[in-house]
Amino acid sequence: MNTNTLKMVITGIQDRASSAPVDLLSIAKAKFKGVMSSLGVLASFMVLAMWMNQPLRVELASWLIPTGAYQIFQNGFETVPSVAPQAAKIPTSLVDTNALDPKILKSGAERQAVASYISNKYKIAHSASLDFVDKAMTVSREVGLDPTLILAVTAVESSFNPLAESKMTRVHVEKFQLFGGHEAALDPDANMRVGSLILREYIAKGGSLHAGLRLYVGASSIFISDGGYGEKVLAERDRLRQAAALRVASLGQSLY
Repeated sequence: MNTNTLKMVITGIQDRASSAPVDLLSIAKAKFKGVMSSLGVLASFMVLAMWMNQPLRVELASWLIPTGAYQIFQNGFETVPSVAPQAAKIPTSLVDTNALDPKILKSGAERQAVASYISNKYKIAHSASLDFVDKAMTVSREVGLDPTLILAVTAVESSFNPLAESKMTRVHVEKFQLFGGHEAALDPDANMRVGSLILREYIAKGGSLHAGLRLYVGASSIFISDGGYGEKVLAERDRLRQAAALRVASLGQSLY
């Protein structure tokens, strides 16, 4: 082999050696893109499956939410005892009449209208919103408060999300010991019942609905701001009552 041929062979070997890392890098990049593409397709199928399949949604929930909340989410909500006996110990004469209205939401049409309002505003199923309305009616009879006030408090506290932990729960956590402790705060029945009982107590203690709402949210003196909480609750109650009134008015007009 002459000198020129030997140089050509050595140069070829060097060229292949220098290009090897580039080729390996290209192959690695291609494989990575393939893996990411496959993961994207898999993720899309998982999202679709979770949308269509309740068991898979529940399985995902077990990864994302605390154990106590997950148990409630998976097993459903247990029956919660009535708070009527405790509410009866608070004299009605001490409760601001602005917090009372035994006539509101008595008709099915009113309840359906309010449920539609809640469903549209808070983006929940109509059946779920109607369930909240029915719960509020039951609790209203137990504690003697306006059901639209109870719904307004629920709206401001949790936006009708049963897994949301409200500020009221943190302020009055000891009250929930009667209903199973911290986990009971995630039960809409317990949350609404205990919250309404506490509100009745504070309305009586404060002497007015406004004062009761301040105490309810932890603003125990004039030097502590309620962050506009009371006004938000009362404004939402007005909107709920308007939804019910509009439905009644439309039914009245249809009779003529």
